[in-house]
Amino acid sequence: MRPILLLSPMRSIADIAPQIARDMGINIHVVVSDDANAVEQVLRYPEVEVVVTRGGLAQRVRAIPGISVVEISMSLNELLGILSELTSQGHKRIGIVSRGNLFSGAAGTFRIMDAEVSIRPRDDEEAIAATVREQVSEGFEAIIGCRVAYKTACELGIKAVFLESGPVSIKAALQEAVRLLEAKEREKLQAAQLTAIIDNIDEAVIAVTPENEVSFFNRHAKRLCSTGPASPPDFAHALAVFDSGEKEQIATINGNNVFARSIPLEFDHTARGKVVTLHEVARIQASETKIRSSFYQKGLYARYHFKDVIGESEIMRQVLTRAKTFAGHDSNLLIYGETGTGKEVFAQSIHNQSKRRKGPFVSVNIASIPPTLLESELFGYVDGAFTGARKGGKPGLFELAHEGTLFLDEIGEMAPEIQSRLLRVLQEREIMRIGDDKIIPVDVRIISATNRDLFKQTLSGGFRQDLYYRIHVVGLRIPPLRARSEDVPRIFEHYLQRFAGQAGHNPGLTSAARDFLKTYSWPGNIRQLRNVAEVVAYSETELVDTSHIVEALGEQEHASTTSGLLTIPDSGSLKQMESEIIRNMLARHSADEVCTRLGISRVTLWRKMKNLPIDMTRH
Repeated sequence: MRPILLLSPMRSIADIAPQIARDMGINIHVVVSDDANAVEQVLRYPEVEVVVTRGGLAQRVRAIPGISVVEISMSLNELLGILSELTSQGHKRIGIVSRGNLFSGAAGTFRIMDAEVSIRPRDDEEAIAATVREQVSEGFEAIIGCRVAYKTACELGIKAVFLESGPVSIKAALQEAVRLLEAKEREKLQAAQLTAIIDNIDEAVIAVTPENEVSFFNRHAKRLCSTGPASPPDFAHALAVFDSGEKEQIATINGNNVFARSIPLEFDHTARGKVVTLHEVARIQASETKIRSSFYQKGLYARYHFKDVIGESEIMRQVLTRAKTFAGHDSNLLIYGETGTGKEVFAQSIHNQSKRRKGPFVSVNIASIPPTLLESELFGYVDGAFTGARKGGKPGLFELAHEGTLFLDEIGEMAPEIQSRLLRVLQEREIMRIGDDKIIPVDVRIISATNRDLFKQTLSGGFRQDLYYRIHVVGLRIPPLRARSEDVPRIFEHYLQRFAGQAGHNPGLTSAARDFLKTYSWPGNIRQLRNVAEVVAYSETELVDTSHIVEALGEQEHASTTSGLLTIPDSGSLKQMESEIIRNMLARHSADEVCTRLGISRVTLWRKMKNLPIDMTRH
């Protein structure tokens, strides 16, 4: 902490101040000075920022730029003590003359301790001396005052008492000076931190006053707005970018494309200028590229959470409860479910709620990688391991997933030779790259997924039973849409709003459409539902009815139904299967043609259609 200067008008104050400072543990300079030499004395101590003084000295020092002044005030106890002593000596009329700041501007005549006390503050030494002479002529018997008042009263031969500032007042002033210095130190630290932060961010920052004058800029702003290293910055072009009134825009400054933004600066509900930021487009593009390659390459980022799972049915509540429970543990998990039920959404959600959420999420579809390449993808290889190997080698997915989660989708498609090696990795928690002799320990949670009955595959020999029990420590079965039909309209609306919102409209569903969505079997599950919602959204209709959904389904199913094949539920009553056949055929053919193909009359078809959520007027 910087030292404090105590500038005293009297030797008595200077004599007691050092001891008070020592007791407080602070560093002070003590100087005795009159008003005329006050400024000169302060300037002798350039390291000083706070001066403790009183009276006329305080008024002189306040004029020095960069100096804060703490005044030594007169305590009430000290004043009452002086008055008590004077009245005990028989003095009944007592005058007090000094600078106004010693008594916070108090003035007037008072009855104190059976005596008349007149307080008359004055602004300068001449006025103080004149007032003392005036009080003596008025019959005042004693004068209490500052150095000038005390000296004048003595010259006039009446009782004079110097207004001493005792230890209590001096200590209070020094304590206030310390608080002031600490506040200044905090301000300097904050200013230094702010400067360091602003100078080291990627954006150029320019602060502008209401008069459109630059009051602050960082080093990036200086670089962007200068034509050369030695030339001063010219901010006129940067500020002129916003003459059109636009708050954000792309501009060119000294050959650099920048994203410019103007931010209004307000204080106490009053506009105080603005802050202009300039971000180089090249830096933005480089940052985006780096982020994408770092987090999204190879699926190292899990973007789904449990809040993204749509479903209020009882079966989905149970599934979500189990999934959240499994997220709190580290056991290997096998997720069952038909194609399109959202198995990877659950895998990512479990990862994002697990203790591994800060680690990578690596996803691989076993069926999409040829068996000859799968081993090198999973375990990696060293330089020269085989013909065509990448120079320098390549880490495998197990290494990339270290301290995170490895999601093996369609694990039932894994070749037997890879199954045996995967089993060893799960047992030993270590891998060896192809062509290497070094063991690499890995800490990975395995979440697998399949749309097959993996246990039946173990019985038939298509999947290793010991590997099955390694990956299936806990299991989670995701129900198909037909098993949670009450969730279907809400899921459909979610995707409908998403795709329609991109086109700028907000469609709704009729009650008939909702009923149809519930009764249709959705063999492709959420993936099929999403595609149908996208097709319907492109029609830009504001009220989606059954006919719109049936038409979209007909377009989707046309390719697979031209061969005469129909997709119907593999469970349910004969009547439900019959209804599904009729609904599929009506989506592609007229009523007369359906009657011909099925060998039934139009009356029979009409009767059967009454039980289906189909707009019969179209047929």
